[in-house]
Amino acid sequence: MNIKMQKLIKDIMYNHKKDVITLPLRIVLRLLAVVYYAVSFWRNFLYDNRMLKFRYAPCRVISVGNIIIGGTGKTPVVIMTANLIKKAGLSVAVVSRGYKRQSKGPLVVSDGSGVLVSYLEAGDEPHIIASSLTDVPVVVGKNRYEAALLAYERFKPDVIVLDDAMQHRKLYRDVDIITMNGDDPIGSEYLLPRGLLRESQYSIMRAKAIVITRFCDEHNREKIERVIRYYARNVPIFYSRYAATGLREPGNTVNIGLDAVRGKKVAALSNVANPVSFYHILESHGSDIVCKHAKCDHHRYNAEELEDIEKNSLRAGAEIMVMTAKDERNLPEDYEVKIIKKLVLDIETVIIEDLKEYLDIIVPEKFRTGRN
Repeated sequence: MNIKMQKLIKDIMYNHKKDVITLPLRIVLRLLAVVYYAVSFWRNFLYDNRMLKFRYAPCRVISVGNIIIGGTGKTPVVIMTANLIKKAGLSVAVVSRGYKRQSKGPLVVSDGSGVLVSYLEAGDEPHIIASSLTDVPVVVGKNRYEAALLAYERFKPDVIVLDDAMQHRKLYRDVDIITMNGDDPIGSEYLLPRGLLRESQYSIMRAKAIVITRFCDEHNREKIERVIRYYARNVPIFYSRYAATGLREPGNTVNIGLDAVRGKKVAALSNVANPVSFYHILESHGSDIVCKHAKCDHHRYNAEELEDIEKNSLRAGAEIMVMTAKDERNLPEDYEVKIIKKLVLDIETVIIEDLKEYLDIIVPEKFRTGRN
């Protein structure tokens, strides 16, 4: 499929294209979505009724995922959840698929004492998780059961946190956590490939908790709860926000503080699915964003492309280029041109309220008492 067709389909999925010209393609995608729904429905039905068998890990398993493609802030929630488990006195490991990684089979990204492989071998998001959770083992593998077994055999954790595994039902989990964007919780009325939904909205009934990410407007709370309660009446809802933890140079761990962008003209570089909160954080810390370079999720830069981006940033009057941690993992390894100063913005997810209730869901007190 060529790039133009990919862009057209993406525009249709996001409802950016609804004209007469695209009507035939929209009809085809809608028909394919009906087939996708049927397969997804029967697959979930068979698992829900134990007609398809789960495989079990030897420890407690928690999944953090979503029901739409991209852009709901899963990775920071995985990091926050693992940190909470650790603070509760339990050992934890993280298992992720390792999307777009260049390695094969289950792989240990971190043994809890340091990152062992490059972002190319690990995948950008597992590499970010391993770098953020410096004393937590991280394992990647397309087969989440095999990866979970490797994590348990090597590190014997009390709890395994699965990154982006809502639809990976073969491995049994004790808790399913769904992340949703505070600006648009469901995100789409159509299933793939016509829309963004990975599975039906009613699948949120499987969740033990929903975490609303990027929540910044109290006026939206009633609307968010009304949307969710339509599909699942009793699931606990938790609200979270992003908090900036610092700025640093790419490849460096030294935090230079958030004042480095205050009052500066900034070029914002992002390859995340939804960069709006990234822009908001920069502006809230006094940045004047003069240009935005938004790429598709997980985009990998080449040297020529990045050099053009830097030159265009200078022409727009930028003094500094600020990127996300995911962009940092996707810079070309041999890139040495320094046309403009570059910084990485590090963030974390913070539960706004009811943190104890969230902890009691992921690791109930009786489980913590039994393990300590």
